[in-house]
Amino acid sequence: MGRRDRTFVMGIAGASGSGKSTVAAHLAQRFGGVHVDGDRVAHDVLSGDASVIARIRDAFGGEVFDASSRIDRRRLGRVAFGDPAALTTLNAIVHPAVVARCAEAVVRARVDGAPLVVVDAALILEVPMPFGLDLTIALTCDRAVRMRRLLGKGGWSEDEVHARLDRQEGMEKHFYKADAVVDTGRELSAVLADVDARVEAAMARG
Repeated sequence: MGRRDRTFVMGIAGASGSGKSTVAAHLAQRFGGVHVDGDRVAHDVLSGDASVIARIRDAFGGEVFDASSRIDRRRLGRVAFGDPAALTTLNAIVHPAVVARCAEAVVRARVDGAPLVVVDAALILEVPMPFGLDLTIALTCDRAVRMRRLLGKGGWSEDEVHARLDRQEGMEKHFYKADAVVDTGRELSAVLADVDARVEAAMARG
């Protein structure tokens, strides 16, 4: 069966500020597919998964919660990205739930007959996924560019962004697992044209 006769599943990897969401949303629109946004899934888990919320309270205490007993993502981020052990603990709590929800989204896309589903998740090359990937693309660019993009979104101080990027410094050692590595430090139109061509070629094969 040709890949255009079934749902083509691809993953987008990369550190914060590398452009994952922008590229993934473009591909979903370009090919009439579904974008599974890992950051959005994680947000939903942190705000609505009772088991995860309880485990985070046990692990980090009430200081990462706001006055309404909701997880304050900024406070949690300051704790986690400031301490490697804390980040490891947080990932062990959150990642399984995020992966499960991503898998559910892929199943729904297949059932709905979507031609393409793009799973945008920073650690997709590091964390085993319970679904096959037809193509993986890793995004990279200079730290200064990522820093500028993240600060431009607001909500985080310069020190907080530095801490977040520091914890992701080793991510690119996993990029050899990707089918392609794309530099997103260029003009956006060039980046999107590059990615489009790679996806079209991969979908045409087989």
